[in-house]
Amino acid sequence: MAGAASAETHHSKLISSLPLPHFLKIALAAAGYKDTSDVVRVSASDLSAELGIGLQQAQDVLRQCEVPSAGPSGLTSHPDAEPVIVARSSTAAELLSQATHTRFSTLSAAVDGVLSSICLPVAEPNIIHKDRNEKSSMGAITPGTVLEISGPPGIGKTAMIVSVAMSARLGERTGPGHWDQPHDDAEVLIIDTEGALAIDRIFKAAHALMRNSSIDPYPIVEGVHLIRVATQVQMIALLQTLDDWLESHPKVRLVIIDTLSFHFRQPNLDMSSRRRVMDTIKHTIAKISTVNHCAVIVVNQLATKLFTAENKQGNFDTGDKAILMPQLGELWTTAKTVRLALFRGPPGDDVRYAHASTSSTGSADANWAAFDINTDGLVCDLSDS
Repeated sequence: MAGAASAETHHSKLISSLPLPHFLKIALAAAGYKDTSDVVRVSASDLSAELGIGLQQAQDVLRQCEVPSAGPSGLTSHPDAEPVIVARSSTAAELLSQATHTRFSTLSAAVDGVLSSICLPVAEPNIIHKDRNEKSSMGAITPGTVLEISGPPGIGKTAMIVSVAMSARLGERTGPGHWDQPHDDAEVLIIDTEGALAIDRIFKAAHALMRNSSIDPYPIVEGVHLIRVATQVQMIALLQTLDDWLESHPKVRLVIIDTLSFHFRQPNLDMSSRRRVMDTIKHTIAKISTVNHCAVIVVNQLATKLFTAENKQGNFDTGDKAILMPQLGELWTTAKTVRLALFRGPPGDDVRYAHASTSSTGSADANWAAFDINTDGLVCDLSDS
């Protein structure tokens, strides 16, 4: 009873009076918790298991219950004081350090060069290796970057994300095609919505990159997490709980969604529901990139959009031209989202190209580069294929 006496010494409050979501208040009441003194006696892990919620949500509940009891200096606060939420902050130097020291590469110096002009604070040239007279890139995708990859079928979208995932696991290259050891502090989460990304492909990619090295590919793939999402409902549920998953996997620095548009291309959502879902996606991705300090790569399929001669959206009756565009459009993106469009040249030109842009920078003609895919299914420069 000592714990109860101690709890009563502080000013306990009814659960119903706390600024908690309605479903949490119901869950706490159903579990027998009436006021804050009942809740503060249990640990976050026990509360998470009992209520069936994420660990971070359980920690938030405990903080809400403890804040009215103790002020910032540990003294008893007023019983009616509002909970104080302390925001985490980072200095400008820390953010700049993250943007320059942790980088993920597409394994193509040409594509990295295009991305670096947009993603990096200061664009850096490719590194020339004197012993081989070859160029390579340190990478251009940094934690906090949101990158959309789109393109027609067979253009190399999957090869691009597998290449970036391998780069994240292997860390900085010591030379063209050379790495020291797997990067233990940079794990990867791949959310596969189509079920087309075979785990064998990831292992073969790791084995191919370590072909001329003594490094075992198994530690590389151990840091790659794969979640398969079969339905639209599962996708929305995963997005709602993704921050909890990342909190329990703090080493994840790269999140890949392949593909986001797959479960949202069917017209089974009305416009208002679709906008709400897109807003949820936008806020989730923004939180992953900022709060969890992860780079986020979203793969989207293309759809044919019809336009009139005045470039207004048309239909089969009024449309004068058809353009392939990312299927979800800009509903889920922000001004900082980098869009990497993959395409082939005009008839007779089978070379693959990548074009990078943002809504703020526009579509600059110089932001494109040619690339290829080697026999191992990985992205490379034309000279390396």
